[in-house]
Amino acid sequence: MKKLAVLLAFALMLVFSCAAVAESVSIAIVYSDTVDDKGWCQSMDNGVKNAIAKGYEIEYTPVESVQVPDAPNTLGQLAENYDIIIVHGAQFTAATTEIAAEYPDQVFAIGTSDQILGDNIFTYMPMSEEPGYINGVIAALSTKANKVGIVGPTDGGDSARFIRGFVKALNDTKPEVEYMLSWTGSFSDTVGAGDIGKTFIEAGCDVLVGPSQQAVGALRNVAAAEGVIWVGQTTSQIVDFPNVVSAAADYDYSAVLIELINRTAEGKMGGENIPLNYNNGGFIYTFSENTELLPEDIRAAAQAALDAVLAAPNTIDYSGIELK
Repeated sequence: MKKLAVLLAFALMLVFSCAAVAESVSIAIVYSDTVDDKGWCQSMDNGVKNAIAKGYEIEYTPVESVQVPDAPNTLGQLAENYDIIIVHGAQFTAATTEIAAEYPDQVFAIGTSDQILGDNIFTYMPMSEEPGYINGVIAALSTKANKVGIVGPTDGGDSARFIRGFVKALNDTKPEVEYMLSWTGSFSDTVGAGDIGKTFIEAGCDVLVGPSQQAVGALRNVAAAEGVIWVGQTTSQIVDFPNVVSAAADYDYSAVLIELINRTAEGKMGGENIPLNYNNGGFIYTFSENTELLPEDIRAAAQAALDAVLAAPNTIDYSGIELK
């Protein structure tokens, strides 16, 4: 009888633990652009799908193309209707902290930031100097003109880390490579990014890179040019532009989503930062199979850089990088 009681208790424990895993979580995600933007927003949307594929039951509501002035009203309408509200864009920080203070029982999360913003706000930060560095190794070894163009959005958040990691890799790998850098001032300005990309190509840059969703504007001009390649940030760029994208560093935000779900299940509401890096599966690096774009020796060098990051995470020190 005692043995039967133990077995029944164990069976009940399994039932309850499975129920906890299977419990549905409602999540709304506020986006600055559409979820098919080939960049920033699409990577988070893919992260939701990846988390669902891993067995997490998520009731998902994407809220697309929200402008900064409209964010407080949007967040106010969403508050108290979802278990977690994710605000995917550092430009919404002021709105998020304002509305979070009005709804202290609502869990919010915002990225990218490594700051602690409130008791009911989680933050998440891609340690994007890691993929930026690997992209920089490829760019340094790929350029024949020794001129590389960097199409930046704004000098903040994970884009700032990505670009500094990229420049550090240029310096470490091939110091004679020069780079041109210009900012659109926006994460969504595809037209401005296209203009910058065109300028860089005309100035002789034969390798270009650019983080965030605005970069696809520059990528289109790379695809239309002769002898210019792009080092990408999402795998979809390789799929859509296979003749010019040599590699891509996807952000897998399922790592953030799973951490948010687990921590809220433990009763936590915020006041913590969640990192995204290679070691927690937050980045997925993809190489082009086109050896004309990515010769075997360059791929091997990039793989060695990736292996070094995996062996010693959080060790790419970009703090001394001063951008031109």
